[in-house]
Amino acid sequence: MTTPAQPPANPGIQDLASRIYVELVGRAFLRTDNAAVIKPDPVELAKLSFQLAEAYRRVEKAVNAASLPQNVGYKVDLADMAKWDK
Repeated sequence: MTTPAQPPANPGIQDLASRIYVELVGRAFLRTDNAAVIKPDPVELAKLSFQLAEAYRRVEKAVNAASLPQNVGYKVDLADMAKWDK
């Protein structure tokens, strides 16, 4: 039985996730006795990076949507547009 393929990540999310991953690995990297050690599992850091990138993009969209002009209750009819030509 095969598992369903996961859809590819959005390129913007991939870029952000890779930057987050590099930052997380840089902070988790330890050097002991001339050996490099990454304390957390790198695969788990990669998963966390994508989760953080997706959460960031969701909040970014919400903030941007809230800052856009809102025309609540404003309705334009064809008759209104016809008046503009006069």
